[in-house]
Amino acid sequence: MRKKLIWILPVLMFTACSKEDEPDDNFSHPVEQEKCAVIEKLYPVHMRREVPLPFPAYVMRLSDGSDLYMLRTRYNRDLHQGDRIDYRVFSFCPNEIAVIDGFELGDGSEAEKGAATQSSRSLVASDPVEGCVAEIFDMKIRYSLTFVPIDTCFIVLEDGKLIFVKKSKLSLELVPGDRIVYNVYALSPNEVLAVKKLD
Repeated sequence: MRKKLIWILPVLMFTACSKEDEPDDNFSHPVEQEKCAVIEKLYPVHMRREVPLPFPAYVMRLSDGSDLYMLRTRYNRDLHQGDRIDYRVFSFCPNEIAVIDGFELGDGSEAEKGAATQSSRSLVASDPVEGCVAEIFDMKIRYSLTFVPIDTCFIVLEDGKLIFVKKSKLSLELVPGDRIVYNVYALSPNEVLAVKKLD
């Protein structure tokens, strides 16, 4: 009887270990499956994450119909319209690229390094700027290192510039052709603080 127990015990331990190694289908993976697409529209912008200092990012529309953005704090290669990319997005923020062409972009925390000596000038609002709306689309954007994306409205102006505003700050409905006046942070020329329609 004792010999049988000695043989059964390792078999049970092996079975338990192999079950632990099997992936749990209910587990929320940090990134989705890899996709491949061509960049149809590309906008270089500046975004903030946790700190007032903006850092470069790309907003893009892909041939698969996705509107996405990616941080460039760790990515030193330029992208161009027409480039084919392999990408994966975060599962908790489906508009933010987590991996592009095998390169992991990180969460933007690198932007905090060297940001200890911030000038208060970065929080000063710009003078009012006028523009005409050419196109509007929505994405969810992370403005902090937490996993909470915020609904954001992106506005392409007729001069080709791209600006964005949190939907919670947008108290009006915009359509292509609307003339607007807006202001941004002095050092973050793409993020809108306030926007109004012109008659």
